[in-house]
Amino acid sequence: MDLVVSVVSLLLVLILVARGVPGRNILVVLAVTLAVVVLVVGVERAGLWPSDWRTR
Repeated sequence: MDLVVSVVSLLLVLILVARGVPGRNILVVLAVTLAVVVLVVGVERAGLWPSDWRTR
């Protein structure tokens, strides 16, 4: 279930970011956004996320 929530969240973030970007810059913004989301999810799943920021 966590994987489904992560994928849906990733897609929503990419769609929202892409809506406000004109023309050819969309690919760069999408790549950077994807990299940031993957980095955050990876850090959290590896247990390196600060314990004060966890919700559960």
